[in-house]
Amino acid sequence: MKLKHLHYGWVTVIIATCLFAVQGIVVYTFGVFLIPLATAFTWDRGVLSGAVSVAWLVSGLLAILSGRLSDRYGPRVLVTISGLLVGAGFLLMSQINSLWQVYLARGFLMGVGGACVFIPIMSTIPRWFASKRGIAIGIVSAGFGLGGMFAPPLAQWLISGYGWRQAFLILGLIVLAINVPLAQFMKHSPQRMGLKPYGEAEPTETKQPSAIEGVSFKQAIKTSRLWLFSVILAGFWFCMQVIIVHLAPYATDIGIPAAIAASMLAVIGGCSVIGRLFMGFISDRVSSRVALIACVTAATLALIWLTFAKEIWMFYIFAVVFGIAYGAIVPLEITLPVKLFGLRSLGAILGGIMFISTIGGALGAPVAGSIFDAKGSYDLALLASVIVSALALILSLILLRSKET
Repeated sequence: MKLKHLHYGWVTVIIATCLFAVQGIVVYTFGVFLIPLATAFTWDRGVLSGAVSVAWLVSGLLAILSGRLSDRYGPRVLVTISGLLVGAGFLLMSQINSLWQVYLARGFLMGVGGACVFIPIMSTIPRWFASKRGIAIGIVSAGFGLGGMFAPPLAQWLISGYGWRQAFLILGLIVLAINVPLAQFMKHSPQRMGLKPYGEAEPTETKQPSAIEGVSFKQAIKTSRLWLFSVILAGFWFCMQVIIVHLAPYATDIGIPAAIAASMLAVIGGCSVIGRLFMGFISDRVSSRVALIACVTAATLALIWLTFAKEIWMFYIFAVVFGIAYGAIVPLEITLPVKLFGLRSLGAILGGIMFISTIGGALGAPVAGSIFDAKGSYDLALLASVIVSALALILSLILLRSKET
């Protein structure tokens, strides 16, 4: 296919993937900065990790509003605001001297920025595709994993070579230079450009919900399926934040070099790309609920393995399995609600799911950090993650059996 004939839906996918790759800098680097910041200011890890919780809570509180605005006006303005706020947050982190400044920059500003990017982009992509929707979502969500591959080693290299303040400054400039220009090319839907969704004229493809099909947000929140799925995600994001923020410090604490510890996060990010792409390719062909069970099962087994890990190779095995499982869940955050509720109010519905699920994500990092501060180790934090993940697995089985329509 010649480039001039490339459907704008795929252009949108490419742009969104790049935007998410840069957003991966926010998600994957805080754990690399945790020990340098705690050492520089003698802050407890639990209190410092609270900044991540603030970001999650702010993103969750604004998710429904962000989704509604995106449904109505499109993603361009919101994603532009996200780039400006996240970039400013990194720049301000380079100048911090007090804990409240961390909460303002990493917590509030980046939290608002997160709310303005994830829901607007991920509720826009399905509108552009009548077919190949799962593949498109998988590719876009892989952007986070691509960011996770380069962001932790880059952050560690910048810290080692220039110090943590300069590292924050450089990362902020990267965000501003990439996100803000690319955001200008994000469009609400093909209909507003006088186009058809990709594959709409292809009769051989499995029928997908059209842009006008589906239930309203008010109807969706009355279903048990929305609440079950949201709580499952809350449990998973609890575990994910424990790992993303505290895996590198945990590995460093038991004697693993900082550069290798950071590379473990890169492995998680890289393997998540595999999981996202794989799930994107199969999500249109298999039951999303069964796929969810498989992902949560793999994540639970990986967390159990981590409780016994003491050698570097054991950490890498964990990173591979957990990364694939984590990556595969991300497309399901979009494809499963699309199948359950349609596209009519997808932005608001995704916002509602995010609002509920962020409670778990907000608790993960500070709970693990507080346990370390109290006990001097992460053993109980890892055990708590196993229990939470196991509960999410049980709820996934209940969701599978749900016959509600």
